[in-house]
Amino acid sequence: MKTKSILFLLCAMLSLGGAYGKKPPKPYTIHYEVKLQSASFGNMGTRKLWVKGNKMRWESKSANLPIHIIKNDKGVFLLHPWNDVAAKYPKGTSRGNPRALLPGPTGSPKVFLKAVNAVKHGQETIDNKLCDVYTYTDQVTKRNCRIWIGARSGKPVRLLVKGDGAKVDTVTATYTKFVEGANAPDSLFEIPKGYTVRPMPARDRDLTSKDKYKKAKKRFEQLNKNKSS
Repeated sequence: MKTKSILFLLCAMLSLGGAYGKKPPKPYTIHYEVKLQSASFGNMGTRKLWVKGNKMRWESKSANLPIHIIKNDKGVFLLHPWNDVAAKYPKGTSRGNPRALLPGPTGSPKVFLKAVNAVKHGQETIDNKLCDVYTYTDQVTKRNCRIWIGARSGKPVRLLVKGDGAKVDTVTATYTKFVEGANAPDSLFEIPKGYTVRPMPARDRDLTSKDKYKKAKKRFEQLNKNKSS
C-alpha cells in the first residue's frame, strides 16, 4: 500500500513537472487594414489595426492627419506624433476596445458572426468576389451593420456601419488586408521613446457623440478647404 502511494506521488510530480515545462501558448494576433468612405465627408483615409492578446494598436490617417491609439499593460494612449505627446485615457474608456473604433471582426470572422447573432441574407458579388451577406447590431457601439464575407476566403470584404444622418454618419469600410496569426512585435504596442505621457484633456473626454460629430465635420471641412486652396 505504501509503495503504491509513493508511485502515485511520483507520477503526479512528473505530470506537474511536464505541465510547468511547457511553453505558454502564444497570444492570438490579428492585423487588418481598411479604407473608409463617409456619406458626409467622402474619403476618410485608411485605418489599420493590430491586436495581440490584450494589446492593441490603431492607426488612422485622414487628410494627412495621423492618429495612433495604443493599448498595453499601462493603459490606453492617444499618440500625437506632431508634438511627441501620449495622452492617457481614463480607466474604463472604450477606446481600448477595437470594436468601439470599428464594429467589425477583431478575430475569427466565423466566431464573430456567431457572437453578434448575425443574420444571413444570401450572397452578393463585391469587387468580383462572391460574398455571404450578414446583418447584425453591434453590442459595443449599438450600430446596425451589414458585412460581406468572402464565400471562399471566409474573410471580411466590406462593412457598412449605418448612421442616422443627424448625430452619427454612415461609413463604409473596404478591407484591403485581414490576417489572422499576423506578426505583431511587442514594440508596436509601446509608447515611442521621447514621448511625454499626459492625462487626456477633459474637454476631449467629456464631448457627447453629437459634439464629436460636429467637431469632426468642422475639422474635415477645414482640411478639405485648405487642401483645395
